[in-house]
Amino acid sequence: MRYYSDKVLWSAIALLAAALAITAAVKLSPLLNPPQEISLPLNSACDLHQGPCAAPLPGGGRLEFTIEPRPIQVLKPLKLQVRVTGFKAGAVEVDFAGVDMKMAFNRPRLVPGKDGLFTGEATLPVCVRDKMSWQATVLVESDGKRIAVPFRFETKRN
Repeated sequence: MRYYSDKVLWSAIALLAAALAITAAVKLSPLLNPPQEISLPLNSACDLHQGPCAAPLPGGGRLEFTIEPRPIQVLKPLKLQVRVTGFKAGAVEVDFAGVDMKMAFNRPRLVPGKDGLFTGEATLPVCVRDKMSWQATVLVESDGKRIAVPFRFETKRN
């Protein structure tokens, strides 16, 4: 009889742990993958290795995104700069994600400055591949809405 009650107890503990994990995942999902009300199209002609990239914002504003130093490298501190003009931005984050490979969560929040300038730092992790395609999505919060502006680039392992 003891064997049966131990088995039931461990089964109940496992089910409770699974329920807690699922509940935590559901509750944390909006923090890790917040919804974007407006997603702008990718400008494939822009090359962040050459210089800043710009994108028009809804309502007539403009966003300019820069990553330095160039060329962009993995495992090196990167300076991020976003300038928003003609548009009121409350907060700016940059979400780095692998295009062809899932990578760890990497989304620094930039510090607001004067005249629509937001700055921050990030470091890209090394990948097992020699070349890695990245998407840096600039997330701009304004008046309770989130605008996603995607930019793509590649890194090479040194």
